[in-house]
Amino acid sequence: MPKRPSPTFDIAKEPGDQMGNYIDGSVWYYAPNEVAPIMFAALFFISGVIHIIQTWHYKSWKTTFLMPLASLLMMAGFIAREVGAYNIQDVGLLIISTVMLLSGPPVFAGANYFLLGRALYYIPYLSPIHPGRVVTTFVGFDLIIETLIGTGASRMVNFNLSAKDRNVGADLVKSALILQAVSFAFFVSIAVAFHLRAQRAGVMNKKMRAVLTTLCVSSALIFVRCIYRIVEFFEGYTGTLYSHESYFWVFEASLMLLVSVLFNFWHPGRFLPRSNKIYLSKDGITELRGPGWADRWHWLVSVFDPFDLYGIFTGRDKRQDFWNQDPAQYEKRAAQTLFIFGSSNPEHV
Repeated sequence: MPKRPSPTFDIAKEPGDQMGNYIDGSVWYYAPNEVAPIMFAALFFISGVIHIIQTWHYKSWKTTFLMPLASLLMMAGFIAREVGAYNIQDVGLLIISTVMLLSGPPVFAGANYFLLGRALYYIPYLSPIHPGRVVTTFVGFDLIIETLIGTGASRMVNFNLSAKDRNVGADLVKSALILQAVSFAFFVSIAVAFHLRAQRAGVMNKKMRAVLTTLCVSSALIFVRCIYRIVEFFEGYTGTLYSHESYFWVFEASLMLLVSVLFNFWHPGRFLPRSNKIYLSKDGITELRGPGWADRWHWLVSVFDPFDLYGIFTGRDKRQDFWNQDPAQYEKRAAQTLFIFGSSNPEHV
C-alpha cells in the first residue's frame, strides 16, 4: 500500500493512482482529470457569455455585472487546471488554478448581495436593513476575505516554500473560509427574513417569488460549497476531500456551475426594475416611483455602523418612509432632509 504524505504539506515519494493515492512528483497530489476541466471551462464560458448578453439586454449592469465576471474567473481556473493536468509538476499552474477557483464563488456571492440590495429597494417597507448597506457591508467583508484567500492560497500551494510557510498559507485560507461562512450565513439570514416578511405582507408576486427563490437557492449552493472548502482545508493536503478529485467536481465545479446556470434561466434583470427609485406598493401589484432610500450618514458612519443600528434604535430612519406618504408629502420631507443632512446620493445599487 502506498505511503501517504506527512500531515503537513510535504510531498511523499511513492507512486499512486487517480483514485486518491499520491502520484510521484505531482503538485496536485494525484493525476488530475484531463477531460473534465476543459468541459467545465467551456460550460462556464457559455454561461458567462449568456450573462453578458442578458445583462446588456435587460440593462441591469448595476445589479448583475458580477455574474459574467464570476463565470469567467471559474473558466480561467479550469483552463489552468486543464494545462496543469499535462504538467503535473508545474507549481505556477496549480497556484493560478487554485486562486481563480477560490475567487469565483465569492464573486457569485457578491452578485447575490447586489440582487438582495435591489430587492430591498423594490420593497423598502419590508427591508430589515438599509438596502444600500447590503452591498457596501458584505462586499467590504468579501474584499478582506478575498485578500486573505489569495495570499494564503498562493503560499499554500507553492512547494518552493518550506512546509512551515505553506502551512501558514493554509491557516490564512482556513481563517478566511470560516469568516466567509459566517458572513454569508448572516447574509442568508437577512434574505430569509425579508422573504418571510414579503410572504406575510402579501406582496410576494410572481416576479418577487422568482427573484427571492433564485437568491435563496443560489445562496444555499454557495454555502454548501463554502462548508466543503472549510472541511477540505482543515483536513489538509492528505485529507480525503483534497486527495480524492471526485469531491472537487461535485462540491466545487458542479455546484458553482449550477449557480451560474440558475441565474441564466432566472435572470434578475427580467424581474426587477432598473432604477432603485421604483418600488412596489403595498397592494403587491402597482409599481410606483419614489425618491429612493438615501443614506443620510457620512460614509465613515456606515463603516462603523454598517447596519444602521443607531438609526433603527432611535427611529430616525422613519424620516424616509416615503411609501406611507403621498408625493407632495415625501417631496417636502426630502427637501427638509436635504437641508438638515446635506446632499446624498440615493443610487447605491
